[in-house]
Amino acid sequence: MFEKVKNIVLKTDRYLYEKFGSLKTIKFLQNIKEAQLIFQNLNETGEEGKVRFVGGCVRKSFNGELIDDIDLATSLEPEEVKKRLLGKNIKVIDTGIDHGTVTAIINNKKFEITTLRKDISTDGRHANVKFTLDWKEDAARRDFTINAIYADLEGRIYDPLNGLLDLKSGKIKFIGSTEARIQEDYLRILRFFRFFIQYSKENYDLDTIRSIRKHINGLNKVSNERIFSELEKILSTTNLYNLFSINYSKEIILSIFPQFKYFERLTRINQLPKKIKQKYDKHLILALLLIDETNNYEYFCHKYKTSNKIKNRLKNISINYLNLKDKKFLSEENIKKLIYFSNKDCVKDLLLFSICLNKKMDFYDIEKSLNNLNFIKIPKFPISGDYLKKYGYKDGIILGSKLKLLEEKWIENNFVIDRKIVEKSLGKVSKN
Repeated sequence: MFEKVKNIVLKTDRYLYEKFGSLKTIKFLQNIKEAQLIFQNLNETGEEGKVRFVGGCVRKSFNGELIDDIDLATSLEPEEVKKRLLGKNIKVIDTGIDHGTVTAIINNKKFEITTLRKDISTDGRHANVKFTLDWKEDAARRDFTINAIYADLEGRIYDPLNGLLDLKSGKIKFIGSTEARIQEDYLRILRFFRFFIQYSKENYDLDTIRSIRKHINGLNKVSNERIFSELEKILSTTNLYNLFSINYSKEIILSIFPQFKYFERLTRINQLPKKIKQKYDKHLILALLLIDETNNYEYFCHKYKTSNKIKNRLKNISINYLNLKDKKFLSEENIKKLIYFSNKDCVKDLLLFSICLNKKMDFYDIEKSLNNLNFIKIPKFPISGDYLKKYGYKDGIILGSKLKLLEEKWIENNFVIDRKIVEKSLGKVSKN
């Protein structure tokens, strides 16, 4: 009952934020019972709090966004964090203990806990760090002011760099020297654009753009896995097309990802009803940016070491690409065949991709087809090997070939086959 009430409260809070746009507290975070448990075990009664929420979870909470990861900062050193949590039978993993980070797992929820630190030296990928007790020093080594906002479990905010004001004003500001922050970790170039299209209410700062251009080649030092992980976050943003609608960002993004030749397809998504628009996820967006009649997507998947699941999803669209402009290809009859040969998710991708590929395509027809997918039953071939054996066929190549031939006729006839025709066909073959 309590969980039900809590969910209603959280949904109401999010609705009010979306309706009236006011900045919120960190109530979402405060209500996470697993977080409460960590705070209880890392803080000591009567002493100043030794742990705070930090970074993305605080920013998202204030902005009324869905919180998908939780970072905590603490004045305790990693071994002390482990000692206190393990003593309460909380699972802890050394995810980056040399840099002060461990991950606590409670009820399958992960909490990345990092000791306050300052960077001693960096090479654009990694940093040598020194632990500190100074929260302001920890804030100063972070990337953007909107990511240097801290909050304790009681909702008290520690914001030494005025990140909350920047978030409200829509200002994306590097902390301190832009060039220094970029050279510490060149991935911050991509992070800048992600935050800019999400939160900015201003035009690009030209000095920032100049610094990014100057150090763009530094991304060659960053692993392709990290780059792709950041790209996935960019592809998940609702204002993605803004990257390509302004020349400054378009030029830089295309220099990093020259394979994104078809960004104009994204304009079609903005024209769609909200119900359809919500069906496009980050990997389908990637397909829209990449796929044409060639197999160039394979190089992209190889370069960025994408999972086979992503690669196969792109492959499904690629092998059907040339047919997608033909309305008959997505007819109700053919959709049923496509489902039979693959699955409903693959067909859903083809339908959504086709809207952006062919501007003459009526998206209301596509919406109808998408809705019909839920009711289409995958047909089952009614003829088995045992059935053929009654007509004298034995296990082997001939039986297999005959089954395949009959299945092709069945599919071609919209999954209907006359029993008499089957028996006649079998009778003729069995006499040979």
